[in-house]
Amino acid sequence: MRKYARYKDSGISWIGDVPEHWETKRLKYVVDEFCKGNGITKEEVFPDGDIKCVRYGEIYSKYDVSFSDCYSLTKNKFIASPQYFSYGDILFAGTGELVEEIGKNIVYLGNEKCLAGGDIIVAKHSQNPSFLNYALESKYCRIQKSYGKAKLKVVHISAGEIGNIVILLPPLPEQKTIAEYLDKKTAQINELVSAKQKQIELLKEYKQSVIANAVTGKIDERREKRKWKDSGISWIGKIPENWEVDKLGHRFIQRKEKVSDKDYPPLSVSKMGVTPQLESACKTDDGDNRKLVLKGDFVVNSRSDRKGSCGLSELDGSVSLINIVATPRNIDGHYIHYLFRSNNYIEEFYRMGRGIVADLWTTRWSEMRTIMIPVPPLSEQKEIVAYIEKKVSSIDSQIASIENQIANLNEYKQSLISDVVTGKVKVC
Repeated sequence: MRKYARYKDSGISWIGDVPEHWETKRLKYVVDEFCKGNGITKEEVFPDGDIKCVRYGEIYSKYDVSFSDCYSLTKNKFIASPQYFSYGDILFAGTGELVEEIGKNIVYLGNEKCLAGGDIIVAKHSQNPSFLNYALESKYCRIQKSYGKAKLKVVHISAGEIGNIVILLPPLPEQKTIAEYLDKKTAQINELVSAKQKQIELLKEYKQSVIANAVTGKIDERREKRKWKDSGISWIGKIPENWEVDKLGHRFIQRKEKVSDKDYPPLSVSKMGVTPQLESACKTDDGDNRKLVLKGDFVVNSRSDRKGSCGLSELDGSVSLINIVATPRNIDGHYIHYLFRSNNYIEEFYRMGRGIVADLWTTRWSEMRTIMIPVPPLSEQKEIVAYIEKKVSSIDSQIASIENQIANLNEYKQSLISDVVTGKVKVC
């Protein structure tokens, strides 16, 4: 990588030397005006809205570095004091959940006038928009944004704090060249990341197919020529001739005992399975208002929708009352663990439920117990579990390796941006 001919001391220890002709300034002396967004709740977003808008949460979840179009629409009449942003403006998230991400910024490169929602800080300026945005997302500026912030449930940053961020400014023509270089390089890195994310999605689909086929007898490592029969259940299809089909309720005993989380540690139920609840979670004071879970019990979140929030518990503990707790009988709990995680079963579980909207959709035990499931001989259940665990372990290892590659690419991208916008590397 090339270096500049001459450097000077920036006077800031964590930046060090900078190109001699660059300026060091606080952002408030660069920005012409800071404005605060207003309004636009979730209820004020409409598919048939009359103006495009950005809500602060979308800065974290929907946008990367720059954008030229908005995901959301609202209606002007609902916004009491509208705050507009236009081409070149930089938007900061004034509220967030993570200290290290607070004040994330994006630059608008579209031509239409749009609305900024509450907890968004808009910076209007006369610099190269893309360069300034890259500079403000460099690790040096991220450190300044998060400086002194406590790890609370919600983190805030003000326009005044953003204005005190120290940045480096090359001449405008150089800003343009740097921005174009970073646009090209980050696009190449993003393309690589996208390809690797696609690999992960394909591996996850393959893992799901391995589980789905194994728990319904479609994979047999012994390579025996098997005889098949129709299960009579649409979501199961054909099964080996020596398998049974039975009601789920015949293979489980529901556990109804209520306990306190002071006596039995609280457990969480998610697509990751049954795990200890975070230490930061509050314990209750209103008596026995939890369901008892013992090691070997199966726990299902009755409101898990299509998320597959369930698992075999390896711990004694307690869960909230919305969960179904059942003890397996005459069936291998680990086989059930995988059966319940197959997409076809998840869809059947959802189909048996009821509710007005997805967030309130519930499948009760009285409905769940009537679901028909495939039941192989017990010895074969154990073989299926061993097969799945071997395959899943290999697939998960491949996924972890690719995730590590993605993390390295993102780290390289961040280092590249930081080195270029602080003049450590010359690109023009």
